[in-house]
Amino acid sequence: MTEDKRILFLGDSITAEGTFIAFLEAILFQHFPWQGYTLINIGVPSETASGLTEGDHPFPRPCVHERIERALLITKPDWVVLGYGMNDGIYSPFSQERFLAYQKGLLEAIRIVRSTGAKAIVMTPPPFDSSAIRQETLLADGHHEQAYSYLTPYEHYNDVLKTYARWLLWQEGIADEVVNIYDPLLLAREKERMNDPDYRSGDGIHPHADGHWVIAETLLRHLFQVRCLKTPPFVGQPESSPFFQLIWQRQKVLSAAWKEHIGHSNPNKATALPLEEALLVGDKLAEQIKNHSSIS
Repeated sequence: MTEDKRILFLGDSITAEGTFIAFLEAILFQHFPWQGYTLINIGVPSETASGLTEGDHPFPRPCVHERIERALLITKPDWVVLGYGMNDGIYSPFSQERFLAYQKGLLEAIRIVRSTGAKAIVMTPPPFDSSAIRQETLLADGHHEQAYSYLTPYEHYNDVLKTYARWLLWQEGIADEVVNIYDPLLLAREKERMNDPDYRSGDGIHPHADGHWVIAETLLRHLFQVRCLKTPPFVGQPESSPFFQLIWQRQKVLSAAWKEHIGHSNPNKATALPLEEALLVGDKLAEQIKNHSSIS
């Protein structure tokens, strides 16, 4: 029995980078080839749900509300995965005003998604890793509010994101599904540091591939009831897997095309094929992927 589902991913640069979505798609291709899952990644770097921005950001941060209704109308998804929070505290100490802006923006995004009949799936913010960029972080005491930004984040910004994540997890019925990626990512980081105190999970904001696998694995458990008993080889060595390279190529072509076709307010635009042309390329790559999936 085929279960066709269009799954739209909205989020910031972690979503835009797309590795966890490519991992997710690779597993679905390998293990559920008879099901018609279409994963559409339109994450935009710097985006927020709150509409906030820091003073020294090179441009006003994009806000999902500038494009969400347009995105839903064009893509017609069955499920929508929302990944916000990292940028919404604008890398500063906790502020009730900013927290309320995040809550309001996210709740409105959920309402808009549900109003179309789509299922709203919200990921918690991921953790921040100050040890990866400690020389660039700032402590709260003695610093003016304007000093904090993505370039010089508050050293304990992870506590802010923890507050945001806990709020999401404590709100019963806030969305069709709330997926906790904060704790699994933090636990994975701590386990790595038990073996290697110098382990870095990424650049402090964006996780490396192993963190993206944690996100993908968590989504697989929550959304598809799939547990991976071991990490696929392509997670550690993506360049050595022709199968995953095809997945990656297809995701990049389609993501850029969908994102630019829908439009967004980040002044940095991706190089993209026209959507109709990209969809044809995607179909050809999908046939190649199916031929590889049974032997990868």
